[in-house]
Parts: sequence; structure tokens; C-alpha cells
Amino acid sequence: MSFNTAGNWNQSPDNLVVNVSTAYLDANQEKDFSAGVNAIWQRIGLGYIFAVNDIKQYKPTTSTDNLDSEDSLGKGKYKIYTVNASYLIPNVMDMDNFNIYLGSY
Repeated sequence: MSFNTAGNWNQSPDNLVVNVSTAYLDANQEKDFSAGVNAIWQRIGLGYIFAVNDIKQYKPTTSTDNLDSEDSLGKGKYKIYTVNASYLIPNVMDMDNFNIYLGSY
């Protein structure tokens, strides 16, 4: 879903554009949910994403998968919070619709 201050679907950089999204996965031994919102105004974007993962069973695909690592998302319940920001560089090399977003999270 998207909304901007001009009241139409044109995503002009002069308007405030707000996007809202959600997703749900109900798979075998795993349930995931995420919801997010982001806004873009005057080439600057700011967003927030919330996710909940419930992994009941994890089977490593290779012998190098290390479930003891702190970076590993093995079996368990996880809540993940992400804030992101971006800046639009439009029409790179004077090409229409060839844009680059510089961002961080």
C-alpha cells in the first residue's frame, strides 16, 4: 500500500510518499511475520521493519553450518527490529529512471 501527499500514485520526489507492508509465512516447522513502514520526502527516506521468527526445527545444509555461532539463527523465537535511512541520487549519468539509493540500517 502506498500513499503520497498529492493524492495520487505518482511518486514525485517533491511529495511525501509513505509505504506500508506486511508479510506472513506459515511453513513446515517455521512461522514468520514482518511489518514495515517507510517514508520518502525530498530524496530522503526513513523506515522501520519489525519481524518475528519462530523456527521449530533447523537442519544444517552443510557440515560448515555452525549452530554455536552468535551469528547463527537456529531453532528458537526471534524478534528483529530494523531502522533504515536512505538518500536518492536520481538520473545517474543523465539517464531517466537510473537511480541510486545510498542507505544504511
